[in-house]
Amino acid sequence: MEPIDLTLAPPRRWSDELGGIRWLPRIIDKARAALGGRLGSYLYGQSPGDEILLRILGTDYPTFTRIVDAAPDDAAVLAALEERFPDGVARARRWTTRPVPPMLRAATWMLDFDDGYIDGPLAPVRKPIQTLYTLVARTLRALRKNAAKEAL
Repeated sequence: MEPIDLTLAPPRRWSDELGGIRWLPRIIDKARAALGGRLGSYLYGQSPGDEILLRILGTDYPTFTRIVDAAPDDAAVLAALEERFPDGVARARRWTTRPVPPMLRAATWMLDFDDGYIDGPLAPVRKPIQTLYTLVARTLRALRKNAAKEAL
């Protein structure tokens, strides 16, 4: 599978679906970018949205990353998930049909705004917000690394 460079363009939107599963194309893009060393400021391994989907699917980051790495395309990722986690895929499809909870709507709007999918009068403040996100992402990564070291 060809690596994606998330330093040049955002991943697919959180609302994009693959096989009836919302967020799956986005996490595939982030896994491909992480495998290619081109994740930029995006979170992969620390993203709450990614964690929710992977928990619903019944898998984890290392397993999902191996699946993406071995798959030639999105369809093969979906097929591998369906083979290994059929109940999880069914749960993820049910989760996708539910409306986004009100308290998460602001978070999904922020994702769309940060990724450049929303323009308008707030476009001039996108860069400062992206800078803030980058700082938060780096802090989360550092905290996770420190926690992992302490656990050893």
